[in-house]
Amino acid sequence: MTAALPPAGWYPDPSGAPIQRYFDGHDWTEHRAPPRPRLSDQQRAGLLDVVVAREVARGAGVAMRTPHEAVLHYGGSGGLSAAAHIVFALFTIFTCGLVGIIWIIAAAAGQAGAGERRLSLWVDQDGNILKS
Repeated sequence: MTAALPPAGWYPDPSGAPIQRYFDGHDWTEHRAPPRPRLSDQQRAGLLDVVVAREVARGAGVAMRTPHEAVLHYGGSGGLSAAAHIVFALFTIFTCGLVGIIWIIAAAAGQAGAGERRLSLWVDQDGNILKS
């Protein structure tokens, strides 16, 4: 039994050349498309800006950003920062322990929501947004 041939259309050149070549449904033709122009660094950064802005609007935080790559994080923002712990410690001392109860509750609530998910995004030279 023979495998079904792919439908007619433009496909990567089977020789490995960085061009598209037309397959007529039975055989490769001599029709070739020129390679697509590569995007400039500024165009790639602009594409990534759009995707990052969309994800930030959905609640993501930006953990790292370069012109062509970004690492986003989702969730886990309920934890207290080191500065917040210092402030709570000082207030606990000055209020003779009364704020300590609030500090414990805030720290426990932060740990309960500590699950975090990260997403790496980058833009290749063809303008494709890649995720991992």
